[in-house]
This record gives sequence, C-alpha cells and structure tokens, in this order.
Amino acid sequence: MFAEQATISVSWYSGSIEGFIDASTNMASTGKAQTKHWFGLPRISVCDGRALAETDIAIMIRSSVGPLEVDITSYARFFDRLQRDPAGNWKILSRVAIYEKDRMDPVGSSVLFWLINRFADYGKYPKELRHLAFGLERKGSRLASDIVTSASASEEMLKSDALVWLGGGEKAALP
Repeated sequence: MFAEQATISVSWYSGSIEGFIDASTNMASTGKAQTKHWFGLPRISVCDGRALAETDIAIMIRSSVGPLEVDITSYARFFDRLQRDPAGNWKILSRVAIYEKDRMDPVGSSVLFWLINRFADYGKYPKELRHLAFGLERKGSRLASDIVTSASASEEMLKSDALVWLGGGEKAALP
C-alpha cells in the first residue's frame, strides 16, 4: 500500500516507511504496547494520477502512570498523498498524522488519577496530544520534531503544498 520511498510522520516517528515498520516491529516485540487503532472512511480528492486522502483515526492505549492503570485516547487524521504507479496501482507516497485532541481516563476509579492530573507537567506538550505525548515519553519514546496539530500553521502549509502537488505542480516537497 506504500510506495517504496514513502515517508510517514506520527507522534513518535518521522522518516521512511521501512524505518517505521522496523520501529513498530521492535515496539511490538517488547509485549508492552497495548494499543488499538480505529480508522474511519477516507475523504479523497483525485486529479489524474494523484490523490489526497484524509482519514479520521482514534488511537487507544492502555497504559499505567505509576500504580494507576489508564486509557489514553487520541483523535487525529491521517493526511495521505497517493500516486498511481506504472502498473496502475495506487500507492501512498506520504502519510502525516494531524493531531486534534486526546484524553486520559482511569481504568478504575481512584483518587490517584486526580493527583496525577493536578501535578503532571502536560504544559510542555501540544494540547492536541498532551496525554499521548506524556504517555509515550513515560514509556521511553521520544517525540518526533515535526508533529502536526489541527488548525496550526504547519497543517495549513502541509495542505497548501499538497494542493499544489495535486494539481501537478512540483513545488511541494513530500514530507
């Protein structure tokens, strides 16, 4: 489904699709990743052999903060650039996650949850993914430097460049 030189940018990784697959395989092999991803139906714009697609996603993670078990839910959209290959198959050239909002809920009721939220340093993370980022860093992951958030200048530039690319222009460099 991805082109050979495809790129992907999500909260914890930005780079080649091959690197993402390797990093995802390593993450899954630890047995610590308890995640589930939900994908909505894509909205697609097509122009000749190029297309743009936006797909709503929800990322659900069971994690722990100290002795407290929590569920983190992050809502985002995948923004994809696709192109037909010489055989006529559609391939994803780039995928960028655009983060909209997230939340963290205790698995069971606990006074600890209130304390964690009161004293956690969420302020250093973008508000659209503060709980996801907090959880990722607590598990030892580093955040990508090029995270895109909803209604930001980075989303506006991403989409503006993509529309030029969709119309056949080469101005837009793939992320």
